[in-house]
Amino acid sequence: MEYIENVFARAAPENYSLRLEEKMQLERIRRKLETRQVSLNPPLSTNELHAFERSHGIELPEGYRNFLLTFGNGGIGPPSYGLAKLGEVARDMQPEQQVTWSKLPKVQQPFPFTKCWVWENDETSDEGSTEDLEKGSIYIGNDGCGMYWHLVVTGPDRGIPWMICGEGIQPVCPRRDFLQWYEDWLDGLDSFYGYESTMA
Repeated sequence: MEYIENVFARAAPENYSLRLEEKMQLERIRRKLETRQVSLNPPLSTNELHAFERSHGIELPEGYRNFLLTFGNGGIGPPSYGLAKLGEVARDMQPEQQVTWSKLPKVQQPFPFTKCWVWENDETSDEGSTEDLEKGSIYIGNDGCGMYWHLVVTGPDRGIPWMICGEGIQPVCPRRDFLQWYEDWLDGLDSFYGYESTMA
């Protein structure tokens, strides 16, 4: 745990107040990364992270911020094609999608969804429309075939990864925050799909 304390104190000295549970989880993840020999990109500096947040008028969820500052800015992870770098977009997105998810014009507006919605089955949602999908989240990874992982940064599911694809949307199953999602992947879980009725 001393390693985590030293790294985080250097990365964000003005905001160094991790709770014991957070320190313990970060230390577990550090050890699992070493055991599995997982290679990540270099961590972000505090200035780089703050610049992104200021440019979009948001504050990233704490667990994701800690991951970026402590372990790395993208790399191997739960999405099939790995974790994206902060602000990166998927290469297989349509050009207009790439513009939307790089500029994030609606990221300050709350992501309204809390329930799985499969519009391919002609379902409707009482929480919003497809026009609301651009609100309150950032792209964090790609499972291929137009299946994109996003992290909710504004709204009731703040901090929760969601899958957004051409057929519908759903939160990671079971629901968990970014750090737990990543740690579960390190523990060998490789399927995070399911429907609301199966979620704990």
